Amino acid sequence: MASNTDQASLEQEVRSLQAYANEYSQQFELLTQQLRFIESARGEALASTESLEAFSGLEGDVPTLLNLGGGISVHAIVTDTKKILVGIGAGITVEKPVEEAITFLHDRVTEMDASAKRLSESLGKLQEQMRAVEQRMQEIYSQTQHR
Repeated sequence: MASNTDQASLEQEVRSLQAYANEYSQQFELLTQQLRFIESARGEALASTESLEAFSGLEGDVPTLLNLGGGISVHAIVTDTKKILVGIGAGITVEKPVEEAITFLHDRVTEMDASAKRLSESLGKLQEQMRAVEQRMQEIYSQTQHR
């Protein structure tokens, strides 16, 4: 029969492991959300790059639809197809030649790929830690069942 000290020690360990499991679960969810955000932004940047590449070959006034948000669009004419306004962060927008805008987007995608890789690696390590906690909890459960 297990002593009260052993039982109390196991109960404390289980509480500690449960706290770790909860923390790891929250971290996992946060990292997963960040990864989804990066993947979405990456897809948007790639779509923009594709559009700019098609746009760069156009000359003169180019008719287009301008999305105003909320499902509302208007017809518009792009009069300068050689310069593009590019949001570079912190609410700052600069005018760039189309080729530079494409390069900027390619660089941004490369940065996002690196961030996604780091997040994926962190998720993998976190999963290993979660498995270790779960395994230890199973061991404790087995110990208490065999007594």
